[in-house]
Amino acid sequence: MYSLQERKGHVYLEVSDPQDDDYLYCEKCQNFFIDSCDMHGPPTFVKDTEVDKGHPNHAALTLPPGLRIRPSGIPEAGLGVWNEASALPVGLHFGPYEGQITEDEEAGNNGYSWLITKGRNCYMYVDGKDESWANWMRYVNYTRDNEKQNLVAFQYRKQIFYRTCQVIRPDCELLVWCSDEYGQKLGSKWKRELTAAKDGPEDLVGWDALY
Repeated sequence: MYSLQERKGHVYLEVSDPQDDDYLYCEKCQNFFIDSCDMHGPPTFVKDTEVDKGHPNHAALTLPPGLRIRPSGIPEAGLGVWNEASALPVGLHFGPYEGQITEDEEAGNNGYSWLITKGRNCYMYVDGKDESWANWMRYVNYTRDNEKQNLVAFQYRKQIFYRTCQVIRPDCELLVWCSDEYGQKLGSKWKRELTAAKDGPEDLVGWDALY
């Protein structure tokens, strides 16, 4: 059984000009919202297993119950994350993606980093290469196949989260690609650092294969 946490709503004194990454997306009604969808309520966030930072196996040990790290179904992709519990419904949120925060562009070349926009032409990286700082999300592989993709990555309040966009059935691998809104936020830098890097097999690519 998953430890699911309903995200509590926040009280805003002023919301006349929210930041772009204050919004979440409802997969069911396909609308953006702040804190709670008018039709479907607040989103559900799946909590990581709590582990002290710095533990050498921190990343693997943060895996939520019901998920398992084992060899990926993608050739030469190494490890992947699989669902070994009941089906995961559309609209679950995992995250945030953990790692060391850096502005060093070299982090973008290691295969375990996400780019975060802080403002116009201002970026930082969350680097999940170091397993003692990262969480389990570093093991989730990419897919460019819309039929096989079951997670979308997006930026929310200066952090990266994954959202289920399809029901993930038992014994299925979790596979992620980037949401349209995330790509639009990153603009030209997105095109240079990720879109160009995906020039590989037309079906599936793992983290390592992207770089």
